[in-house]
Amino acid sequence: MRLYLVVAMLVLALAAFTQAQEAEAEATVEEKFAVFTNQMGEMGKNLADKAQTTFEEIRSSEFVASSQSWFEQQLEKMKQKFSEISQ
Repeated sequence: MRLYLVVAMLVLALAAFTQAQEAEAEATVEEKFAVFTNQMGEMGKNLADKAQTTFEEIRSSEFVASSQSWFEQQLEKMKQKFSEISQ
């Protein structure tokens, strides 16, 4: 009879130990997801900063400024020609 009690106690101890390990594994998975979420957030911020910097560099580049002034000149020439034609 004592053998049955010892076996029953061992089974209960094994079950408790297994559940404790599963709880630790779940916490680890939760921690991994938290770290992953933080990494993705940081990567998104870095990407947004780089994109903003790139757009600012493009906007202030000499090529864009000269192209804009060229288009404005061409638009003024077209306006003058249309005003001459309509008169």
